[in-house]
This record gives sequence, C-alpha cells and structure tokens, in this order.
Amino acid sequence: MLNEILTGFGTVLSGEYPRLLLSGLGLTLAVSGCALAVSVVVGTALGAVRVLQVPLLGALGNAYVTVVRGIPLIVLLSVVYYGLPALGVTLEGFPAAVLALGLYSAAYTSEIVRGGLASVPDGQAQAARSLGLSRWQALRFVVMPQAWRVALPALGNEFISLILGSSLASAVTLQELFSQGRYITNATYRQFEVYAVLALVYFGLTFTLTWLVRLMERRLSRGLTLPDRRVI
Repeated sequence: MLNEILTGFGTVLSGEYPRLLLSGLGLTLAVSGCALAVSVVVGTALGAVRVLQVPLLGALGNAYVTVVRGIPLIVLLSVVYYGLPALGVTLEGFPAAVLALGLYSAAYTSEIVRGGLASVPDGQAQAARSLGLSRWQALRFVVMPQAWRVALPALGNEFISLILGSSLASAVTLQELFSQGRYITNATYRQFEVYAVLALVYFGLTFTLTWLVRLMERRLSRGLTLPDRRVI
C-alpha cells in the first residue's frame, strides 16, 4: 500500500505535471492579487461613504454589503461569467474571476476599512477641520492614513481568503491551481496523491502569508505602543 502511494506521488511529481502545477499557482496568485486591488479600491470607497453617511451613497453601500455577503461566491462567479452575456457583456475567465472575487471581497474589505476609520479618534478629524481642511481632505490626508495602519493586518488575512476562494475560479474555465490539479487527476487517476499535493501547496502558501501578516502586525503594534516609563 505504501509503495503504491509513493509510486503515485512519483507519478504526480514527474513529467509535465509539476510545470502545470506551477503555472496554476502563478495564475492563482495573479487572480488573487488583481482581485485584492479591486477589493481595496471598491471596499475603501464603500467604507468611506458608509462612515461619512453620505446621502444615498451610504444607503447604497450598506445595501451592497448586505446583499453580497448573503450570496455564495460560486453564485457570484456564475452570474458574472454566465449571466452577464445575457446583458451583452461577455468576459473571459481571468477578468470574470478577478471581477467576481474583487466585488465579493470588497464587501468584507469595506467592513475592515470602516473599523479602521472608527478606530481613529474624532479629535483627529476635528483638528484637521480647524486647520481649514474640508471634510474629504481631512479624511484623505489625516484620518485615512491612520485607519490604513490599523486595517493592514486584516487586509492581509483577506488576501489569504482570496487565495483560498480562487479555487472556485475553475468554475469559470480558469486554469488555476485547483483546475490543473483536476486535470492531472483525470490524466493519472491518482486522486489522493494529487489532492494531497494541492493541499500541501495551499497550506504552504497560506502559512507563509499568515506568517508575513503576523510579522506585519507585530511591527505595526510596536509602532503604536508607547515605551514604558520607569519611575525612579
């Protein structure tokens, strides 16, 4: 039994299969990175209009977050890739996956940004306004930089979630890591070995990113912690 499993791993990790896995991994990272950019832009805008309670836009932002968080990611992917052509909009697999993942993640990113903005004391914005800055200028130049410092670690965790969620992009014909794994499975009939390798790759990737996020958290918290004063 053990020899058969070792033979299976040897089959999966030989020939062209490692190259396919590497190409799938690269595509997974590319999709996740682009989706994160969409998520940050849209999520920041949503978080800002919700915190500032901009008329109409704030209500629309709240409705967007509520609706998107109530829809499974696979359904949103299907709507973007298979549903939009009915409206005359046809997207290839890569942009469809980036758009769906980015819009889905933006609902959660807006909550992260909203929490970061709420962590900044009101006196910061009031001091900026007293210096002559407008409401939006105070948000952009004073409040938002401080909010990003608080939100960055949580955004790192959101990036990890995007990487794991990108495995669903195979539903829109994208040849990312999981899709390549299924191709190798169909070619070798080595289900256990292939999915074990995929699990190790995903674990190694997310473990590395988790370590980087924790390192970033420690550095940011070190900057926010005041030094202890020794009483003589």
